[in-house]
Amino acid sequence: MTAKVLQVDSQYLYVPGCMIMSFDDPSTRTAEVKLVRVSQGVDLGRLSETHNIYKNVIHDVIGIEEATQELEDIMKRKPRYNKLIIVLVCGLATAMVGPFAFGARPIDMPIIFFNGCLLGIMQHVIAPRSVLYSNVFEVTAAVLTSFIARAIGSITTTIHGTPHQRLFCFSAIAQSSIALILPGYTVLCSSLELQSHKIVPGSIRMVYAIIYSLFLGYGVTVGTTIYGLIDRSATSSTTCPNILGFKNPYVARFPFVIAFSICLLIINQGKWKQGPVMVIISFTGYVTNYFVTKRLGTNTQVANTVGAFAIGVMGNLYSRLWHGHAATAILPGIFVLVPSGLAASGSLIAGVESADAIRSNITRNASHGDTQSTGVGQQKSVQDLGFGMVQVAIGITVGLFVAALVVYPLGKRRSGLFSF
Repeated sequence: MTAKVLQVDSQYLYVPGCMIMSFDDPSTRTAEVKLVRVSQGVDLGRLSETHNIYKNVIHDVIGIEEATQELEDIMKRKPRYNKLIIVLVCGLATAMVGPFAFGARPIDMPIIFFNGCLLGIMQHVIAPRSVLYSNVFEVTAAVLTSFIARAIGSITTTIHGTPHQRLFCFSAIAQSSIALILPGYTVLCSSLELQSHKIVPGSIRMVYAIIYSLFLGYGVTVGTTIYGLIDRSATSSTTCPNILGFKNPYVARFPFVIAFSICLLIINQGKWKQGPVMVIISFTGYVTNYFVTKRLGTNTQVANTVGAFAIGVMGNLYSRLWHGHAATAILPGIFVLVPSGLAASGSLIAGVESADAIRSNITRNASHGDTQSTGVGQQKSVQDLGFGMVQVAIGITVGLFVAALVVYPLGKRRSGLFSF
């Protein structure tokens, strides 16, 4: 559509991280091929500005020269928030995601904040400076945070006169600490592309996201196993106790969804004027997902579909009625749904069972049959996260497609539907 408006005879092939463009010359029957390679990332502020430039060019508001200059200015501009702010907000975001997604209690939140800051340092400070470390960042982050989570979660004390009570919640700390590096956005994009019959980029993203999820699952399993070998009394609880928790379930969830959405705005370099719409849409999606989950129980796919449908309808209505940018408004809501869906499926901490099996296998000098079952359990725990991620993404994909169909039954005539 853009090529027709610009009266350019061209063809395009997109693969993740690379765009292949072919410009045809009918008079000489030749073609000039350009290859553009750019590292991928999410920047909500620049995304919105780029889309505005695209719309202005499509609607003949500005010319090509002016649009090119504006795009160059956007690419050369420094990030809106520096790394120190991003690291601190990463810690705050992981602390905020704990209560509503993983059942964390107030006493767990400082530990989650520390793990989140540690993750932010590894992701935004160490990994960009070292190519070698960036290749193993996901595994090391999952190993370190899960090790710390199980160590802290194994602390016992006397609570309300009852001795030997776990003071901290291991499962909430472990899951919240890696919530920001879950490949939910990548899996979502791949599912959308595959459903749109974009086989090449969709399959590439899907394979990458599954392998990435397996790395995270492997890291969680290794971290919990290492501490389990050190401490024989290490906790194996995959749920949080009710003591020292929030009294009201709504207070434990809804305010933290709003705070987490604001943190996502900062982490993803969004503009503050985008904040109110993002918060409203993500809050609506989570509330819908929460009550549907309470009604349906463990059927996470239906709950994610309904939540994504609510997010998609609101985002596309925002685009159609108020001429806003649907993709940037919807994205934080998707990031809110992904941890909740994985928590409901229980796939993030499935490695605890295999960690316990490995520990008992070593301490009891088990037979060959027990060793084989342990290996099967470990393999299953690593695969659970990848399978759970795909399940969540498929549910969200269907909801977003149906929402776009409801709001734009005939599509958009003058420009592309820039949404999920």
